[in-house]
Amino acid sequence: MIQQDMVAATRQDFGKGATHRLRQSGYAPAILYGKKSEPVALAMETKKLTRDLLRLHGHNVVISLDIEGEKGKNKHHVLVKDIQTDPVSDAILHVDFFEIDMDKEIVLEVAVVYTGTAKGVDMGGILNIMAHTVKIKGLPLAIPDEIEVDVTSLELTSQGITCADLAIPADVTLEEELDKVCVSIVAPMAEEEEVEEEEAVEDEEGAEKPDEAAEPAAPTEE
Repeated sequence: MIQQDMVAATRQDFGKGATHRLRQSGYAPAILYGKKSEPVALAMETKKLTRDLLRLHGHNVVISLDIEGEKGKNKHHVLVKDIQTDPVSDAILHVDFFEIDMDKEIVLEVAVVYTGTAKGVDMGGILNIMAHTVKIKGLPLAIPDEIEVDVTSLELTSQGITCADLAIPADVTLEEELDKVCVSIVAPMAEEEEVEEEEAVEDEEGAEKPDEAAEPAAPTEE
């Protein structure tokens, strides 16, 4: 897993007015919380925070957070849990950091990256991806940033690649059903079948319409 150093300062002023002034001065509010610690309100330089978060977007990252002025504590190891942005400008409004214990296992979603061109695709098939991420359990630094899967050998007749086929490091655990299909090749529907289905639908719709040319029934005599 990727590691990144970040720096923050504690903040004492709260409320909308204080938060507005903080942002105007070039800092973004954040909060640090964990299962065994009280929440700590933080302020972080917006430009640097934005640059770091954009670079790390899409990756699992353990951040070593150094809180300026804090006494008697080492760096906090945290995960980014939530990022709030302005819907118009995309400016960072708030970040939530969750503190973790580096000696305890956690479960994270890990991206599955598919490489190569499947043989079945060259034969006209369609690559059907059903798992973009999988859950992995392990110590934070042991969890891989991504899992690479080579799809080159997949053919139209292949059963697909399942979770049991994934190359998982020995020191972590896959938290998924082993028979779950991650990717497969789907044969495209023949054009003739598509035409026949369209014609069948049109025939059904035509049968449901009333016969406009039919003569009205003659009135009965009283």
